Amino acid sequence: MQRVQTGLMNRSWRVDSASGSYLLKLFRDVTGPELQFQFHVLQTLGGSGVPVVLPVLSRDGRTTIFLEGEEFGVFPWVGGRHRSGLSMSRETCRDLGSVIGRLHRTLHASIPADRPPKPDNPPTTEAALQKVDRLLELVAAGRGDKTGFEATAEQTLRLKRGLLVRLGDRRPPDMASQYTGYTHGDLHPHNVLHGPDDRVSAILDWDRLVVSSYAREMARAAVFYFTYGDERGLDCDRIRAFAGGYRSVFDVGEPEIGLATHQLWWDRLTDNWVIEWHYVRHNSACDHLLPGQTGLVKWWTIHYSQVEQSLMGR
Repeated sequence: MQRVQTGLMNRSWRVDSASGSYLLKLFRDVTGPELQFQFHVLQTLGGSGVPVVLPVLSRDGRTTIFLEGEEFGVFPWVGGRHRSGLSMSRETCRDLGSVIGRLHRTLHASIPADRPPKPDNPPTTEAALQKVDRLLELVAAGRGDKTGFEATAEQTLRLKRGLLVRLGDRRPPDMASQYTGYTHGDLHPHNVLHGPDDRVSAILDWDRLVVSSYAREMARAAVFYFTYGDERGLDCDRIRAFAGGYRSVFDVGEPEIGLATHQLWWDRLTDNWVIEWHYVRHNSACDHLLPGQTGLVKWWTIHYSQVEQSLMGR
């Protein structure tokens, strides 16, 4: 039995036994009826050919067991690796998009949303500027940092302040998505396994299952998969292949994708969670992500139309 180290929030172990290898997972964020609904979703997706991992039943037919007040589940161990989209061929990028399209199509057809999506109210330009100014005050009060984070944080905040002043009229409209339903909620490379041929072998970690915009999840996954993590921004050729694969299976339409792209760009421009973690929570675990995030915002702003067209598969 060995602790699985990947995943920031997971508590799980690999168990090798006479009958095979398994994943033992301790559930904390989602338990009880919510967890049983999650398993119902997985059963539905698996029945439609979406690559998910179904729980192993206990001897009395249950999907989870309770030990000392904690809820555990057991799953078959699935081989594979997490991949950056930048190392995948155009063909496998398209295949990844088609798998996510099949995922959304199945959820849309078979798991009707029983609640409205969480309202998406983009922060106003004024609110975003006020937050930047508060964070700049915290940075100024923290002089003496020797890691270089302080200088990067100040540079990031001043860049974003300038962009907000210049482009504040480009805030997304308060417009609801027309195509919403249950989505994975956290699709990124660490929650997807790929086989030796780079085809998707399993979509993992469904604890953030949520009613949301399909286009928003597709576009967010593309940004995670196909970012360079620096000032080079995004690989739009691979995004184009990915989006083409998605739309060939489940086409929500260009207006939806355009709205999702607009909202995601604004989110990246107005969100400063790494800096907040550092100065408000006093947590430096994600400091290393800031340079890449800053480079992406700058690049995306300059190449906005190119990103939008690529996410439409053009």
